[in-house]
Amino acid sequence: MNYSLSNSIVNGFIITIIIASFFGCNSSVEQKSKQYFKDVEWFYGDEIVFRNGYSISFTKYDAEKKIFYKDSAFPISLNDTGIVYTRYRKQGVYNDNAEFEVTNCEKLVDTIRFDFKYINKQAKLILYLEPFPLILSTNKPLRLKETSNYSPIKFVISYYSIGDQIDRSFLKTRGIYNYPNYTIEDCELIGNKDITFKIIGYNTIYAIERRSIENFRIEEIVKVVNSKLSLAAKYRPMRQWIDGADYEYEFYRWSENGVQINLSHSKYIGSQVYKTLVKSNDWVLSYDDSFLQAILVETYRNGKPHSSIIN
Repeated sequence: MNYSLSNSIVNGFIITIIIASFFGCNSSVEQKSKQYFKDVEWFYGDEIVFRNGYSISFTKYDAEKKIFYKDSAFPISLNDTGIVYTRYRKQGVYNDNAEFEVTNCEKLVDTIRFDFKYINKQAKLILYLEPFPLILSTNKPLRLKETSNYSPIKFVISYYSIGDQIDRSFLKTRGIYNYPNYTIEDCELIGNKDITFKIIGYNTIYAIERRSIENFRIEEIVKVVNSKLSLAAKYRPMRQWIDGADYEYEFYRWSENGVQINLSHSKYIGSQVYKTLVKSNDWVLSYDDSFLQAILVETYRNGKPHSSIIN
């Protein structure tokens, strides 16, 4: 046999094996994911999201009775990192009291990244919906293999990031917020009150804010965040956002991959009498991550309430 022809056959055989292995691996991953949907219900609160490999969603809204109805089942499709599923999303407007009023619903076909995780020894399915993820529970015990389809983009402010644990002796509590299922503490760093944290579960960082940032630091901050998120900031120049307000505001904002970062600056333009009493706070940098925060809330759910007076 001609050497070049023989070599071509061997190379082709190797390529075929590689392709078959690749698709076989993907198929294996997909099959492993599918087994966690078969004869299983996944729900968010009291709402069933998936049942036996189908997404469950309302399809109609009665504006007079203010109810959703006509639940339907739609088959889902899985690959190694995403779920393709059909759902109906609420549409509406905000009234004068800033309350959301539903007027209709719209059909969406989404491809959503997901992970299977154990949180507090319970199987969970995390759907990375923007801007807030859903963490689903199941109606029966599962022995699942955890996945890592989501890699958080972490930012470090004053040596700390969301999800880190901090020594409580470094913190001074400014306020406590007891929500129905978890508690958030508003704290400042002892020795530097311009660095503040929201804390969950005694000493885990939930959010970070850095105040009193000088003007000459702004360009470097914008470049770092743009680069890490691969996203240009939404910039709004200094102006009044409400007619007749006493302040003007300028800000840069980013929202990507669960991360929300806000870099803002305010300027007092009210009565001359009070101008000397109002201290400029320069720029403020706030850092949140809704994906990580949802996991933290689920982790510390049903914790005991706190008080700054008695515990």
